[in-house]
Amino acid sequence: MPLVGAVAAPHSHLQLFTRPAENEQYKADVQKGRNAMIALRDVVERANADTILVIHDDHFVNFDFRCYPPFALFVGQEAKGSGVTDPDTIEKITGATYRKYEGKADYQSAPSGIPQHMANWEKDKPYVYKVNTDLSVRLLKGLLERDFDVPFTSDGTMDGEEVLTTNFLNPKADKKVMLMFTNGYVPPLPWPRRSYKLGKAIREILDEVDDRVLVLATGGMSHYPGTPLYGHVDEVFDKKVLDILASGKGSKLAEFSPDDLMQSGNGELINWVITAGICGDVKCKVLDYIRLWHIGLGYLYWEL
Repeated sequence: MPLVGAVAAPHSHLQLFTRPAENEQYKADVQKGRNAMIALRDVVERANADTILVIHDDHFVNFDFRCYPPFALFVGQEAKGSGVTDPDTIEKITGATYRKYEGKADYQSAPSGIPQHMANWEKDKPYVYKVNTDLSVRLLKGLLERDFDVPFTSDGTMDGEEVLTTNFLNPKADKKVMLMFTNGYVPPLPWPRRSYKLGKAIREILDEVDDRVLVLATGGMSHYPGTPLYGHVDEVFDKKVLDILASGKGSKLAEFSPDDLMQSGNGELINWVITAGICGDVKCKVLDYIRLWHIGLGYLYWEL
């Protein structure tokens, strides 16, 4: 079976650093999150995948209001991106190595005034992953054949939060990646039932190939960036989702509406719904759920 594993993990940059003013409980919670990421790394390593399909919502890095597709595929040769803080700090926490360019002494997370996750201001980026381009193209053609009109790009960028999760789970960059960008950010969101069907179509295609693929769904859980609700977390909804997945009923996520996701601060759950469609109704192992001041963080893997 080419699908050898699937995990879901947050991409919040708060897993990488804490501010000096934070209390000891907050710092302990951040460390719990890091520990959960390391545990997921062990899951990834045991799966012995050669390729990781990263499903991640684009944060206005590759797309903007001129064109914001519900789903898109990257079909380039290399995936490059910058981190949300300097590489030395990232390497210390995650173990992720980075490319040292000749004449490049250091990297900053972003120039003043630019959001950290929009780290696309220079050509030489410290994190570089080899892309499984052949399988990406096969996935694209297979989805078109199955009536999913998926846009594609050969010139995409990994945003800082996408890099963050990949840093933790593929720190040596020894596994190829495939990148699927989603819209978990800008209403109207893709319908969850459509996202679940997309996952089922992806699984059909993966079942036809010899590559050993692991799926990484990033995101959330509940948070409300850029709104007056920032700081509120819908823990009840988050835990409902985790209970659904732990009970092996991932297809029930397809019953949510886009408004359900937006009102609970769970737009990024689109990535998890696609992955649930890929995996089918199998139980998930929930490693942890952590509430930080502005976000709920869920860590889990599908027991394939």
